[in-house]
Amino acid sequence: MSGVEVRSVKFSYGKEIVLENVTFEVNEGEILTILGPNGSGKTTLLKCLNRLLNPEGSVLIDSFDISKLSERDLAKLVGYVPQIHLPAFPYRVVDVVVSGRTPHLGLSMPTKKDYELAYNVLGKLSLSYLADRPYTQLSGGELRLILIARALIQQPKVLLLDEPTSHLDLKNRVFVLKILKEVAKEGIAIIMSEHDPNLASLFSDKVLLMYKGRIVSYGRVQDVLNRENIVKVYGVDVEIFENNGKRYIFPTIS
Repeated sequence: MSGVEVRSVKFSYGKEIVLENVTFEVNEGEILTILGPNGSGKTTLLKCLNRLLNPEGSVLIDSFDISKLSERDLAKLVGYVPQIHLPAFPYRVVDVVVSGRTPHLGLSMPTKKDYELAYNVLGKLSLSYLADRPYTQLSGGELRLILIARALIQQPKVLLLDEPTSHLDLKNRVFVLKILKEVAKEGIAIIMSEHDPNLASLFSDKVLLMYKGRIVSYGRVQDVLNRENIVKVYGVDVEIFENNGKRYIFPTIS
């Protein structure tokens, strides 16, 4: 299949089991959001999908078993945006974005075509005005979008994002997620972790709800984000409202 197939993935740190029997699929053009409280295994799962960690079980991307791919070939298939990235040097933003072409360059230097691709991606994300700005002078929202641009210039089949809206204000959260919706329309499968069930509801095609390394529920937003599952995972009672096909979740305060 075109997309991601995860089958019976398990991962442990020593004797501590962090992921247990995780199985799901994401088709090209779909957004899957991983939800769950802190310590539920969201970040660990993303790292397993990018082979930053080596789990038991299988992860297939476009039918390729990632455990059998070279680092370079894997980087051509998977773009990864980490939760935390602290810029250390004042490189130009466009040079940071071009660094995403590394899997395609080997030992060669970036060409004019690579820079054209970088400017094109920045334009699609409405970030052209940042091209010559030092990378160390970006706001939190700008930094997150530049990291997404760097991942997109890899021309991946799958984009993994670890809490792409964390530490952003509401406007920038919505802006980032709207960008990801547009990216998915280009046929890229997107898997991201998130803390806010409402944002997951508004922008996802599928939801993977996790608790202590196990899947509590997986599937369409309407099937997963119900009161029973929210209470089970978060321990908080909620009211759920529907409007124009969208689901809104509010904690009940007694």
